[in-house]
Amino acid sequence: MQLTVNDNNEITAYATVGNIGGIEYTDDIPNNFYSDFKPAFFLFKDGKIYENPNYAKPVPNLPTGPTSLQQVVMQQEMTIAQMRQMLMQQNKDIAELKGANA
Repeated sequence: MQLTVNDNNEITAYATVGNIGGIEYTDDIPNNFYSDFKPAFFLFKDGKIYENPNYAKPVPNLPTGPTSLQQVVMQQEMTIAQMRQMLMQQNKDIAELKGANA
């Protein structure tokens, strides 16, 4: 198995087949290594793999405002609302013109 390790000795990736340019490791691994693996969840220290007692689940970077797709949809909704209003006004004007010619 190969391990990639960051400056804090946290295991960031592993490969059981192939080469990822990491540290070659052939000793025992924790029973939960494969099932619980997440970057930084395990440490590589003194040639052994340990669970990281300081592991903190990463906080997703959520957008603070609307996404670009949401902005486009909102702009389209505004344009459609303006077009509906314009169409209603035109229908009203046409009805008035028809009434004047009758």
